[in-house]
Amino acid sequence: MRDAWTRATPILEIDAEAAEILVAPAIAGARVVEVAPVSGGLANTNLRVRLAGRETPLLLRLYQRSPAEARKEWALHSLLAGRVPVPAILHAAESNPVTGGPYAIVEWIEGAHLGRVAPGLPADARHDLARDIGRVLASIHAIAFPTSGFLDADLNVFQPIDAGGEGLEGFLRLCLVDGLGGDRLGGELTDAALAFARREGHRLDAWTRPARLTHSDFNGSNVLVSESGSGWRVAAVLDWEFAFAGAPFFDFGNLLRPPLGDLEGFAEAVATGYAQAGGAMPEDWRTLARIGDLTAWADFLNRADATPGVIADARRMIERTVRP
Repeated sequence: MRDAWTRATPILEIDAEAAEILVAPAIAGARVVEVAPVSGGLANTNLRVRLAGRETPLLLRLYQRSPAEARKEWALHSLLAGRVPVPAILHAAESNPVTGGPYAIVEWIEGAHLGRVAPGLPADARHDLARDIGRVLASIHAIAFPTSGFLDADLNVFQPIDAGGEGLEGFLRLCLVDGLGGDRLGGELTDAALAFARREGHRLDAWTRPARLTHSDFNGSNVLVSESGSGWRVAAVLDWEFAFAGAPFFDFGNLLRPPLGDLEGFAEAVATGYAQAGGAMPEDWRTLARIGDLTAWADFLNRADATPGVIADARRMIERTVRP
């Protein structure tokens, strides 16, 4: 689905000389021989940096959003190390002399994007991978918080939110009535979405406590997978800047957007792996995932920099949910 989405902000371009300045705090005296953009992210700039005499490259991550989100991501990498497959951060700083903003030098993880690999796998291999994804999600959601809300750089909830039905209806109204989303969605579908939230949103309340660490962008672009002797497995979960204290259905809804959610047996295998790793799920978890994902689609529609591809997918997914 994200293949049709375009960046709202341009990729930051730097040359080898500039990259050497940024890499120096992590690897003194390193000589950069290649700098190339990495596909995937739509908000920040990720560059593969190759060094002379070093076989494995590094990832240079240049943040183009809030510095607070960068600090939060670094704290999460530290918290999750050893629990969830995340790359190590070798150096991070809130500013830099090249682009000015926060940046990080990150361990390079070899792998392919889940969204490109899973559709082409034989069913058995795909289901095995899906179970591993479920186990990884359970490890993420095992981290609990006293309340739902947005996290600061110390991973404390600084702004509580209602992750249940009332919160859903209120957020849809904020985005679609008070914000830009309604004009992009159209009056008829906006009314249908609000009516759906009033009618069905209360079902989310059963899966909101305790609040859980929620990646919030857990999809085929941010999950790297690799093949080994035991089959395909999750190599790394990337891009934690949007993580918050929420509910599992947010991550399941994101993961199971097309095409992954439409692959035969994929969702069921994810659920099996999740349960095997100790994750608890209600029987109607897939329905709750679709309902909860309305939050993300409404948010996309309300963004001033929303691109045509994002708007088209948001309209389609909202309609698919509220008019099944």
